[in-house]
Amino acid sequence: MNILQSLEAYASAQKWVAINFMILGSILLILAGIFAFFVAKSPMASGMKWGSLAAGILIIAGGLSYLNFNEKTKQESTAIYQKDVAEFVQYEHERMEKVDKGFIWYQITFAAFVLAALIVIIFVKSPVLKGVAFSVAILFIGQLLIEGFSHKSIAEYTNVLRQEIKK
Repeated sequence: MNILQSLEAYASAQKWVAINFMILGSILLILAGIFAFFVAKSPMASGMKWGSLAAGILIIAGGLSYLNFNEKTKQESTAIYQKDVAEFVQYEHERMEKVDKGFIWYQITFAAFVLAALIVIIFVKSPVLKGVAFSVAILFIGQLLIEGFSHKSIAEYTNVLRQEIKK
């Protein structure tokens, strides 16, 4: 597989991430609808409804933004490749090293939000806040899983670029 095919495989995997963010958002919106129309009115159900609605809208917007960002990055990188392969390798290597190193911080941040939501669920007395916290936990557990599966493509593309730099 040449370096441009590696970029294509990486971009395809990141497109999958963006699409799954939008699917997660859709699931949260469906959950909000279920709590709005099919669950008895209670403060916790209200918190789940509004938390799921807000989280769903935000992650769908995030998925759309990430999809556009990913496509723009792929186009820019391809243009650099067509101009100068050595410049492309250097540019992509620097970019992907940052992505690879930043991956763990994203995962730690997502885990921190899950932990914060669990603390609210366990220790806060307000049912509305507990409902919102459940929605936040669902959102960030989903993001942890989706991003976790994407790490393989990040690592593979970064390794291909490292090998190219060594040549």
